[in-house]
Amino acid sequence: MMEFITSSLSYLPMALEATENTSMADKLADAGINTLLGMGTAFAVLILISLIISLFPMIGKIGKKQPAPAPAKPAAPEVVEEEDLSDDDELVAVIAAAIAAYEGSNASASGDGFVVRSIRKRRVGARA
Repeated sequence: MMEFITSSLSYLPMALEATENTSMADKLADAGINTLLGMGTAFAVLILISLIISLFPMIGKIGKKQPAPAPAKPAAPEVVEEEDLSDDDELVAVIAAAIAAYEGSNASASGDGFVVRSIRKRRVGARA
C-alpha cells in the first residue's frame, strides 16, 4: 500500500511511504521470534560466564610446574612394648573398685563377682 505524506498548509505531496498490512498473527510471530532470540542470547552469555568462573581454580595452576613426587620411604615397623601388668595388685584393686562403684552394688565390692581378663594401656588422646 502506498501513502502520500502531505504538508498541512499546502496539501502538496512531500513524501511517498510504502506500508505493509500485516495481520496480528504475523506480528505475534515476529514478536515471539524476537523474544526467543533475546532470551537465547542472554542465557548463552550467562552460561559462558559460568564456564569462565568455573575455570578460575585452574588459572593459578597454569604457570606452576608440579614438583616430582618424592620416592616413598618404607615405613619402619612400629615397636610396641607390652608391659606385664598381671602382678600389679594395686591396679586390679582400683579397677575392681571402679566397676563396683559403676554397678552401684556393695555385694561386689570384694571383687569376687567378676574377673579382669585383660588390661591394656591406652594411647594418649584416644577416645573411649
